[in-house]
Amino acid sequence: CMQADSSRRPPPPRSCDTFVYVAGGGGPAATVFGKNADRPSDEAHEVMHCPAASHAPGSMLRCTHIEIPQVERTHAVVLSKPAWMWGCEIGANACGVVGGNEAVSSLLAHELGEEPRLLGMDLLRLALERGATARAAVGHLTSLLEEHGQGGACEEGGDWTYENGFLLADAGEAFVVETAGTRHWAVERVPPGKGRNISNGLSIRTGVESCSAGLKELCVAKGWWDGEGPFDWKRSVGAGGRAHAKLDVRGRERAGADHLAAAAGRVSDGSLPAGDVAGWLGWMAGVLRDEESGICFRSTHGFMSTGSQISWLARGGGHTASHFFTAASDPLVACYKRWTFGDPAAAAGDGLAGDGGSLALWRRWRSIDLAGRSVPEAMRRALLEIEAEAVSAAERGGASEFSGSVARELELISSFAV
Repeated sequence: CMQADSSRRPPPPRSCDTFVYVAGGGGPAATVFGKNADRPSDEAHEVMHCPAASHAPGSMLRCTHIEIPQVERTHAVVLSKPAWMWGCEIGANACGVVGGNEAVSSLLAHELGEEPRLLGMDLLRLALERGATARAAVGHLTSLLEEHGQGGACEEGGDWTYENGFLLADAGEAFVVETAGTRHWAVERVPPGKGRNISNGLSIRTGVESCSAGLKELCVAKGWWDGEGPFDWKRSVGAGGRAHAKLDVRGRERAGADHLAAAAGRVSDGSLPAGDVAGWLGWMAGVLRDEESGICFRSTHGFMSTGSQISWLARGGGHTASHFFTAASDPLVACYKRWTFGDPAAAAGDGLAGDGGSLALWRRWRSIDLAGRSVPEAMRRALLEIEAEAVSAAERGGASEFSGSVARELELISSFAV
């Protein structure tokens, strides 16, 4: 078969893992979502709230590298993101849509070149700002990809670039979106009662619900698909149509699939009831803290889990959802702190302005890591109390306390002189 030019192939993605278990159909009572954003360990990460906004017709929007036309109305969002970048690694909107972005690599990666376009993180933020449902967010994402393309430096001061994969979800369904080259894409739907994970690699096989125009014809022309059997996205654009060991689910992707299978087993035997909010949130936190598999990635001077998010998406609108962020460079030591958008009839969220202190917290934890200081056991217990209070608030449906929790965590670090 024909081989793609590999002169501009990006370095292999290091680490990122995203999970969803969709509500209903024998699954949890609400959709549970989680992601670790694994980035260069010295890249500051912030949690930022952007309110809903109206924009003048014909106005332009500056993304990380390029400008594109702005829409007239954007939804309120909360984003977990590299501080230097316009886009986000993980986030949610006030309509109850969440999403995460990951680096992937295909045989069309050489198309990226050096031209600046939209980053995958830009595409994710745009999808959240514009999409009132997960399906609508997917539509915005794929349309923007086709119109503007993806590409450009994905690290501050560097030229590292990559193709992207996404997982978007709401209370009723989820979607995996994977890309190849500058403008091609494929989508797989995750129905109610099913779990799905992605881990820095192409993962969609023959369950393609929709794909970019001309993709299948391109694969036939390149000899990656015979045009007759079921279209296998990963085998075609990831392996040139050949049987290959890389087609197997392995590594962190396998570990993540095993976590989802274990949760399904617990649902079946009754040990994880559908409505057990604390049980489901604790399960997802445990998955994202799985250091042995590499899902929780820890490296002081390499790549590490620089941000982490968990979301509980109950039916009834975005104001019923709870989102939890570490706002720290290691989910094993920091606690998850709860954010809500609040009742739309009242003031949105908890009044978080800017990053709500999250950037200061991230930098404090980073300095602790660089100094090689350990966290006292008493402090660990106090941090887990903050997390337990956040989970309890989600069970009760209480108001957001993200900024206050960030302040408490900063005070704990100071009081223990870590």
